[in-house]
Amino acid sequence: MSSTVEKWGIFELQLSTKRNYANPFTDVKLKACFYNSNHKKVVYGFYDGDGIYKIRFMPELEGEYKYTVYSNDPDMNNISGVFSVTPPSENNHGPVKVTGEHFTYADGTPFFVMGTTAYVWHHRPAEIRERTLRSFSKYGFNKIRMLFFPKHYTGKFNAVDVSYEPPCYPFEGEPKNFDFTRPNPEYFRLFEERVKELGELGIEADVILFHPYDFGHWDIDVKMDEEDALLYLRYIINRLSAFRNVWWSLANEYDIGYDEDNPDRFILSKTRRNWDVIGEYIKANDPYGHPRSCHNISYGWIYPDRPWMTHVSYQHPDTYTLMLELKRDYKKPVINDEYQYEGNLPDSWGNSSAELTVLRHWLSVMAGGYASHGEAFIIDRNNRDIFWSYGGDMVGGSAPCLKFMKEIVMSCPWHEMERDYVNTDGHNYFSLSKGNEFYLLFFKNGMKNKNLWIGSKEDPQADYIYDAVFYDVKNCKVIKSCRINTNTDTIEITDWTAVTLKLVK
Repeated sequence: MSSTVEKWGIFELQLSTKRNYANPFTDVKLKACFYNSNHKKVVYGFYDGDGIYKIRFMPELEGEYKYTVYSNDPDMNNISGVFSVTPPSENNHGPVKVTGEHFTYADGTPFFVMGTTAYVWHHRPAEIRERTLRSFSKYGFNKIRMLFFPKHYTGKFNAVDVSYEPPCYPFEGEPKNFDFTRPNPEYFRLFEERVKELGELGIEADVILFHPYDFGHWDIDVKMDEEDALLYLRYIINRLSAFRNVWWSLANEYDIGYDEDNPDRFILSKTRRNWDVIGEYIKANDPYGHPRSCHNISYGWIYPDRPWMTHVSYQHPDTYTLMLELKRDYKKPVINDEYQYEGNLPDSWGNSSAELTVLRHWLSVMAGGYASHGEAFIIDRNNRDIFWSYGGDMVGGSAPCLKFMKEIVMSCPWHEMERDYVNTDGHNYFSLSKGNEFYLLFFKNGMKNKNLWIGSKEDPQADYIYDAVFYDVKNCKVIKSCRINTNTDTIEITDWTAVTLKLVK
């Protein structure tokens, strides 16, 4: 335990007791109050196995903190101490928070979501995990959708075989007969290591808490009742919430239910779990207010707006019109977390072309929203080690183009821009603008003799000069940089082109 920790780092207390308990996960109550002159926060501890109890705290202010530990165990009760919080390191911007319809780091730095998917990459051997992390970083992805529980299905989705066993299980006991009141600390530690590795790379871990993809192999989701679920939530929140790069996703496809007469068959259902209880529980018990969402299946129901929901996470191939509708109705950030994957699978969800993937991601941006990419390629008849689930090396054509897109968007005041409907037809060309100070244009299809209205709407004859950069978004290169006079120059609408315009005078 260090007496010094940086702001938004993790201060960890390790405690022990001479007493033995029938179930230390449920029998011992443990919490600590952390406070300085301007701040007070209570956080709860957890049992980490081998007689060790821990409390983790993420300080949000610099300076001296004091703490006092409270427990129903006399050996761990009324323990006090002091530690110092130093300024954050260069790449530590703090946890991501919601600001209006966008995301911002705690230090005020805008956060542009560029997500991807690797559901159980954290269960793979070290060499595969290292390649996966390199892929994330190489292409600029900064939010990873990842399941907490393992995933399994074979023979039900054409050529896909998802049959990798985790190195250990999340609870004591055996598959089909787990004791949900006794988490397996080793499983949680391994998951935490992956979250830490992502954090070191500046990547958010979008932790998916529940999913139905088990098909009787482990019977985790089917046999975990609501009381068990809350015990699990309490434990994972107490362990993970001090990591600044954690997000909570209640479910992957919450609206899938089980056919009671045939457990291997799914049906559409909104009530597999009481999702509002789960969402409210996380909101009430996460001391740091990490982002919270609930993800749907594409032909099901997008989760209705709730006070516990910080942002919308939806799945659908419509990344533009539906995105606009959701932004209007929810008035929160919206992420299309699955618009179908680039790949070569037989199923429609996994055989989009690189071009279609890039287009869908660009359209989410031009609607003022965010999106998550994914890759699902069978390579050399290996139908098991597919990136969308198991990570490895990205091989598709969309990832480099999305990295280029992100670089373009981050050169804009994107959080301050709104849909510019005057220069948007919803099919061929699209525009976002910050008043008349800055424009981001995206052209899908070339159109000759089409004029754009750039500059003042009140005085369209006025001269405005813009620094312009034209980008080839398919080949990831700058076409040209120039100055444009709105009275004498025109902007040609050409295929697969983005343009940024910054007002000079």
